[in-house]
Amino acid sequence: MAGGLRRVFTSLGPIARRTDGLLTHLSRVLSSSEGVEAVLCTLCYTLVFVHSRLQRLLERQYGRLDLALVSNASKSMLPGETVIASIEPPRTRLSETVASTKALADLIADFRIFMRLWGLVSIYSWARDNYNKPPGDPALKLLVWAQVGASAVFQFLENGAYLASKGVLRGDRWARRGPKWDVWSNRFWLAHVLLESLRLLRVRQLRYNEGYGAKVKQDDGAGASVAGNEITVQSEALRRRWQRDFYANAGWLPLTLHWSFEDASLSPVSDTWLGLCGIVPGIVGLVNIWEQTS
Repeated sequence: MAGGLRRVFTSLGPIARRTDGLLTHLSRVLSSSEGVEAVLCTLCYTLVFVHSRLQRLLERQYGRLDLALVSNASKSMLPGETVIASIEPPRTRLSETVASTKALADLIADFRIFMRLWGLVSIYSWARDNYNKPPGDPALKLLVWAQVGASAVFQFLENGAYLASKGVLRGDRWARRGPKWDVWSNRFWLAHVLLESLRLLRVRQLRYNEGYGAKVKQDDGAGASVAGNEITVQSEALRRRWQRDFYANAGWLPLTLHWSFEDASLSPVSDTWLGLCGIVPGIVGLVNIWEQTS
């Protein structure tokens, strides 16, 4: 008996150590605002995707229920008789799960917007850094300043719309203005995403950007023949960083397009694709912060 318990504890030792390491690492990730945002973004859009699929299952369940009710009612009806009935959707385990999933996704989304209320401070810091250390390429410099402007307008409009929706900014004027500001804030976010796409493509075209560690080869001073205009990337890790930024930005594009419509039903992006695309930047951010805290 004692030998069996000893073997059980011995086998559980590696699992306990791995669990301890995972939770310790996760604690380091969640100790930074970037880590919290990456986790919440991934979780939020995962819930959006799960909700969309569960909603489809619920609609099929209700459809089968409607057919069963119509079939049973038709058996007791007289010829030529018409019956009109209004039936409340039944509360099932699936319907409760759908409602809970939607409520949690909305709660996380609301919290993420609240955490962006002071985003203008970060945008000011970004503008200041860009002023002190601007990119060497004129096109990149112009694109970054355009991004700063679009992001500042987005954040200002989103803050106003959010505070109006919560009753902080009150009055009939804000009641009318809030929804419009919300749509326009997302349009400026869409502009930022498009500008980021152009910036990344320009970086790829030039293969020269201080932030990605690329540089022009110069003569080594020892008489060696070095191509003065040849551009190299210092490490494969920096190349992967560019790829991750590109994929994350591509994931944001369908989302910002969806929210740029005043009537969401007119958007070509379904809730399923909304969730799938939103997971991409969340996972990219999570992988980045996970590596940084390892």
